[in-house]
Amino acid sequence: MTILRGTARILAAVTGLLLVYGITFSLEGMTTRVPISAVRELATGSLWTALWLLLFCSGLQDFVIVTRKQWVLWLGVVAATLFLYYFDRYTSLSLLTKAAMPPIAVGLGLMPHFVRRMGFVFALSSLGAGVVGAVVLYYFAAAMLSPTTHFATRTIGVLVVTFCLTGITSGILAVFDIYRRLTHRFYA
Repeated sequence: MTILRGTARILAAVTGLLLVYGITFSLEGMTTRVPISAVRELATGSLWTALWLLLFCSGLQDFVIVTRKQWVLWLGVVAATLFLYYFDRYTSLSLLTKAAMPPIAVGLGLMPHFVRRMGFVFALSSLGAGVVGAVVLYYFAAAMLSPTTHFATRTIGVLVVTFCLTGITSGILAVFDIYRRLTHRFYA
């Protein structure tokens, strides 16, 4: 069950990040831009991305539990950081945000790994992904099932469906894990 939960968390995080970057890239074509300071842009981008990386790092933590190899976590962290640098390269974000946001967001995503008392945040990120996946599925179900409504590309449709399914799966598996831990404590 841990490997399934980890896979669902990682897929939900990656598809969610790809959808967020897709929105960012589509907004890049706008001719007007609201002025914002580089520090505010960095804070907003880091916190928003850290939410997705909490989910990603919780999936990596599940793989570490299964494999008992710490290098799995660090390989995933390097991959996530490179992923963020690659996609930030093609945005019009400030140079400060492009340089500092990926390590800050990854660091925030790793906090529950280092501070064990914050481990519940990994479960909360899965529950949040489950709720968001259910809400997105509810609002996009009509568009997905309608013969006249289409997504911009098939890839976007696949990303939305994958995010919904993996987000809901990770949320359900987090609920089962919490229930299992509570009943184990109660009966132990």
